Amino acid sequence: MLSSIGMRCISSQYNGLIMKFYVRTYGCQMNVADSDEMARSLQARGIGVADDPEEASIFLVNTCTVRQHAEDRAFSEIGRLKRWKAREPGRKVVVTGCAAERTKEYLEDRFPHIDMVVGAKSIEDFGTLVEKLLERRSTDDDLQYAAPASGDAVSAFVTIMRGCNYSCTYCIVPYVRGRESYHPIDRVLGEVRSRVSEGAREITLLGQTVNSYHRDGTRGRNTDFADLLEAVAEVDGVERIRFISPHPYYMTDRVIAAMAEIPQVCESLHLPVQSGSTPILRKMLRNYTREQYLALLEKLRRAMPGMTISTDVIVGFPGETDSDFRATLSLIEEAQFDWGFIFKYSPREGTPAADLPCLPLELIEERHQECLALMERIALEKRSRLSGTVQEVLVEEDGFGRTRTNYKVRIEGQARPGETFRVVIRNTDHATLEAACVT
Repeated sequence: MLSSIGMRCISSQYNGLIMKFYVRTYGCQMNVADSDEMARSLQARGIGVADDPEEASIFLVNTCTVRQHAEDRAFSEIGRLKRWKAREPGRKVVVTGCAAERTKEYLEDRFPHIDMVVGAKSIEDFGTLVEKLLERRSTDDDLQYAAPASGDAVSAFVTIMRGCNYSCTYCIVPYVRGRESYHPIDRVLGEVRSRVSEGAREITLLGQTVNSYHRDGTRGRNTDFADLLEAVAEVDGVERIRFISPHPYYMTDRVIAAMAEIPQVCESLHLPVQSGSTPILRKMLRNYTREQYLALLEKLRRAMPGMTISTDVIVGFPGETDSDFRATLSLIEEAQFDWGFIFKYSPREGTPAADLPCLPLELIEERHQECLALMERIALEKRSRLSGTVQEVLVEEDGFGRTRTNYKVRIEGQARPGETFRVVIRNTDHATLEAACVT
């Protein structure tokens, strides 16, 4: 995933120079949220947002290291920035994120034009670090809670925790983001209120294993993820709640009940399975079996009829036999996912799986294509059932919005951000549905 942060443009002067920044983000929604947090930190210091990199004095690259392809793309971008920096004196290149955490020394050696490297574990210290980079005296007593700039996003991410306590054998995230730490509930709710005051009507709670969230209580009772969902729902102005990414192990009966009982929680869930083979799941240290995962899906669909469920699948994990792969295909068929993301196994240095013999690349590609074709066929079949149905759509940008079940919809006629419409689905041929407002 690649995105660029664009917000209302303001400007400031440092030593007589107008300062603006541009952010390019690689990776997951956590990275998007981190980019947003860093952008707000810069804006809180009076630095504006550039819509075009050529207008910027600071170019921030937020990197991903989960897969080699994402890391390579970010490094290529960083290499190209040598020319960008040379075109205008005083320009700064800042590299952040998971790849920055994992390869800091390598980055500094390979790309001497980088001015600052901020690893994923130091994102919350970004404000202090950038102050030093710009040689400015701090004017904020608490930079970690720098006041956000106003915006107009209808949907907003709110990070509730950082890090991961799991040790999935293929995953580099715990090494680059550290162990789990949970934001105090008052801080989370304060951020939710801030986003709502800026125009957000839908809140997506973020964490690596978001449903593992818990805080020790001061009166003998701990706060868990179900409590947090209830608290967020009580914030005036919150009309929809989503969360990513949950782990199946923490999808407890209590969390499922809260999802079903809280009206604002949307009928959509992204629940990574990674493999349909129990032996492979054990090698991955996923902490559930094929049967347990399928039973969980049944429980969720019973609690929230009509909900959509999407997933992540890794093909080509070391030692994956043809039988293991066929088990994954059969799970996808049985689970009837509404959509999914199929990834080719990418060895990450430092993870246990990286020491195992890899499968031939041709075989991995073949399995990837077969799995992708199956997922796309099922997704099309599921979408086709929506034709002619009436759905509630929250408009996120002119002419486009999302259903509560997380389908993107193009709406005929005038549809402005923040408006909610009842629409009838006219075309389901593509991932973005087409619809007309119900009169």
